[in-house]
Amino acid sequence: MTDKIYQNNYTDLNFPFNIFAHAFYLQEGIVDYLHYGVFHKGESIQNISVREIQQRSIDLLFSYLPPPPSRILVIDIGLGTTALQLAERGYTVTGISSGSQQVDLAEQQVKNNNVTLESVSFEAFSAPAESYEVIIFQQSAQSIESLTLFNKAHNLLTTHGVILIADEIGLQRTSKHLTYHLPALTYTLAQAKRCGFELVEQIDLSTQTAPMVDYLLWVIEKLQVALLADLKLEPIILKNLLSTLKDYQQKYADGHYGYVLLNFAKAKPPRWKITSVTAQDKNTIRELFSEVFEPQKMSDAFWEWKYGQDRGLGIVAWRDNNMIAHYGGIMREIRYFGQPKRAVQITDVMVSTKERGVLTRSGAFFLTMATFLEEYIGYGAHTWVGYGFPTERHLKLAQHLKLYGTVGKMTELRWKTTPDKPHLSIRFRLLIPHLKKNKLIVDKLWEKMASCLQNSLVGIRDFSHIQHRYLSHPHNHYELLLLTKRFTGKLLGILIIKREEEVCQIMDFIGDLKHIPEAIKQVQRIAGNWGMQQIKLWITENFVTAFPLQDAEQQPLDILIPHNIWSQSFPPEEIDGHWWLMGGDTDFL
Repeated sequence: MTDKIYQNNYTDLNFPFNIFAHAFYLQEGIVDYLHYGVFHKGESIQNISVREIQQRSIDLLFSYLPPPPSRILVIDIGLGTTALQLAERGYTVTGISSGSQQVDLAEQQVKNNNVTLESVSFEAFSAPAESYEVIIFQQSAQSIESLTLFNKAHNLLTTHGVILIADEIGLQRTSKHLTYHLPALTYTLAQAKRCGFELVEQIDLSTQTAPMVDYLLWVIEKLQVALLADLKLEPIILKNLLSTLKDYQQKYADGHYGYVLLNFAKAKPPRWKITSVTAQDKNTIRELFSEVFEPQKMSDAFWEWKYGQDRGLGIVAWRDNNMIAHYGGIMREIRYFGQPKRAVQITDVMVSTKERGVLTRSGAFFLTMATFLEEYIGYGAHTWVGYGFPTERHLKLAQHLKLYGTVGKMTELRWKTTPDKPHLSIRFRLLIPHLKKNKLIVDKLWEKMASCLQNSLVGIRDFSHIQHRYLSHPHNHYELLLLTKRFTGKLLGILIIKREEEVCQIMDFIGDLKHIPEAIKQVQRIAGNWGMQQIKLWITENFVTAFPLQDAEQQPLDILIPHNIWSQSFPPEEIDGHWWLMGGDTDFL
């Protein structure tokens, strides 16, 4: 069928394909494919022809093709064997790969005028609309964002076009495994539908394909001496690859990973096009912000401070090239019951005034929000947990759509100021942030605070966070007040304040929680000496008792703390009443 591909031709393939290909060659003396194969029941990994089981998967995939002549786009062409077989059956084939070495190898063996090969990623690939009847993703879909895959495929396919995906995929996600490298099947199917595709058939090939991981482990361990020598690899590279394969092997055994064949048919274009936010969307997001939150504006500097330098995550909905909905968030490092985790704070949930009436599961609000939760929050996602500050009305809408649960509520505390002379044993002074010693002070007090909140969720408040959040804000001015023992210099805490006419707002506290009452007392004194009438702060209801309440005015706020219940994640009961959040966590407008 094809000429043999010898080892000196593929040793420069991108990792790990160089190792897989060379292992196949050493074991069998021939390499046609780089993808997984289909095993029959009872077959031993030590007594099979890997080329034969790989061909079985190709034959199965081909059985779902429309009859030739059809134009087919193959994503990630491997070594070109699939493209050649398609051309020999009468199809016109375009094969692409982001690896130039794979394209070079494919060109050596594919001598057919009906095959065009191009070194380009799917994301960067360009062709006229409706250029293809079929697009094949064989173990290449897992590395492409689902929204990008389906939106682009919808444009490239003819009216009755087909997507065939044969790939590893995540079947379920739980807390047993902290990382998941494969997209989740549930989310993939949902996002395909949102992008205008109907699922025609879904075949679970997990049982037939899982032995391929066993085979790779066996053949690489068996041939590791030759692989290291021939490919000039450092031993740690092979060790790490084997570790990854063992992780995959366990996830297949646990039913967390699987292998599926998915057959999608192109349907009519969706009412809204759902995409991930890119840097090119900045100005459009700012325009939508101005429309929704009029008369407020979002300056370019504010957008950069908020979402720039890869801090932001977002999903948007478009209609006729107009952005009509945005669901965004800012990533934040937190301590989750003492453990480091990454969270995302939901900000700028916006729907154009022209579209707000569509608040159903087919509406832009639901589509952007559900997609955001699937893509960015939960087990194996970009972030472990999400939080935000919606009003009760907005939270009830999300609860009605089964997207959110509730895990807390914000409360406002106010005290009257009490102008007085400085305390004999306590010193309060303005902290000059740029001094190196003051950076160490902030970090030391944060470590103390973190130790006080081992049984809670709290955003990291080290100097790096304080520097960006408060000191680099493009519009607002904040002050850092350091509380110490006057004679010993012992650090008690830092209060971050914002002056608002006659009210001194405490945005944040950093330090041992037992010193909060003394800190409040000192701010009452200092703010009174400044001629201010009140001090106030916001805190999650569950931590109100950390503050002196005897002379406080306490007022529940119409601000609730949501928790994602849409994507695969831990239940809200696990963190209900455990968030430490203050006004500085909410102040992103």
